Amino acid sequence: MVAMAKTWGALLVGLLMLHAADAADAQTPTYKCVQRGRVTYSQTMCPGGKELGGQGKKRVTVRYQTPPQDRATAMRRAQLPQEARSECKALDARMPRQEAELKAMGTAATPHDEVPLVSSKKRFRELGC
Repeated sequence: MVAMAKTWGALLVGLLMLHAADAADAQTPTYKCVQRGRVTYSQTMCPGGKELGGQGKKRVTVRYQTPPQDRATAMRRAQLPQEARSECKALDARMPRQEAELKAMGTAATPHDEVPLVSSKKRFRELGC
């Protein structure tokens, strides 16, 4: 049992040392050198070499962004009559305002103050927005 604990301890220490070495290596600058028309990369500075940043700025493209999640809402609303669609659009704008007003009241809000928001949410569900 003791031998097994020592083995696991040694393995853990080895992994920690490997991780520390990797982290230290990531902070070492890398230089791009062009000598006699050949490109080489080095950890030491060379004449005319350019330092390459290890942490370049992160590239974000539209391809990897999460798609908008309102596609189901758009499909559901497309099946509604025009009057219902316009009322849903108005409710979309009104409900966040009502929620912000209610939140601004804080603990002083009464059930009477919640009535407009509750009725808007009820109408929203009734329409199938």
